[in-house]
Order: sequence, then structure tokens, then C-alpha cells
Amino acid sequence: MFKDKKIMAGGAVLFAAAFWFYIKPNYMDPPAVVIPPSAEEIAASPRPTVILGKPLPAGGGHGGGSSNAPEGLVLNLKAPASAPNYVKTIIALEFEQPTPPWLGIEGAKLEAKNAEFAHHLQPEMHKIMDSVTTVFASKSVDDLSTIEGREHLKAELIEAINHHMHGLKVEKVYFEMFITQ
Repeated sequence: MFKDKKIMAGGAVLFAAAFWFYIKPNYMDPPAVVIPPSAEEIAASPRPTVILGKPLPAGGGHGGGSSNAPEGLVLNLKAPASAPNYVKTIIALEFEQPTPPWLGIEGAKLEAKNAEFAHHLQPEMHKIMDSVTTVFASKSVDDLSTIEGREHLKAELIEAINHHMHGLKVEKVYFEMFITQ
């Protein structure tokens, strides 16, 4: 009879130990506290960026990869027909913060996210390119020869592109290359 009680007590101890180590952490521990990102972290997080004038990297989704196409957009500027002027440029369009924000993404992961974003933006790319060519065609070399002129051009590009985009908005424009002739 004592033997049965010892076995029962040993079984109870083993059950209590199993409960403590395997079951208890699953439902008796307080839930993990999730700290939302701060406004500074969100503001510093990268934004979706599309580069006009560069071939898409390999894996971009629409025939990107190594290409023999020259880098840069060559666009007409306002000039007399007898002496045409051109600009060769690479433009980075930075869009508004996505929801959820791209926190902690950098390097190859950021490039992949931007390539995916560019792929989803592809159906709207004709509107973006039309806006860019229209704005550039309204400018002369003299208009673009000063810093103020280029800043005004950036503002006009943002306004023209956002006029055609529904749901996505360009926040900033950067020129990676800007050569006039």
C-alpha cells in the first residue's frame, strides 16, 4: 500500500514538473510588451523610391537585369528648332511613407522592396514619364542653369506627377545625374 502511495506521489511530482516547464510558459507568463515605433524611427525609415533612367536590377520582375541601354533619360528642352537643347538625367522619385513603414530595412532587402514597388507601379509609369517629359519640355537651359531653377523644376515635377497618381504621392525628387546641352 505504501508502494502505491509512493508511486502516486512520484507521478504527481513529475506532473507538476512537466506543468512548470512545458505548460506554464505558454499561458501563465505575461504577454510580451510590444513597443510601437517612435515618430523619429518612422520618419527615419526608408521610403519607396523609383529611379527613372536606370535599368532595373536583376529580378526586378519585368525584364530587368544587365542591359546595353545607356543610363539616363535624354529629354528635349524648350529651344528653337534650329538649335535644340537636351538634358540627360537620372531622377529618383521618393514616395510617401508606406503603411506599415519599412522599419529596419536596408541594403539588399531595401533594393528588393524598391524593385517590387517599381513593379507594382509599372501600370502607372506611362503617366509618370509623360509628366516628366512635359515639365522638361517647358523649360529652357537658362531656366535649369541655377540651383533655384532646379529646385523649382523639382516642385513642378512633384505637382505634375501627383496630379496623375491616385493613392500614391511623390514626396521628394532627387537628380542623380543632370547634364544639359
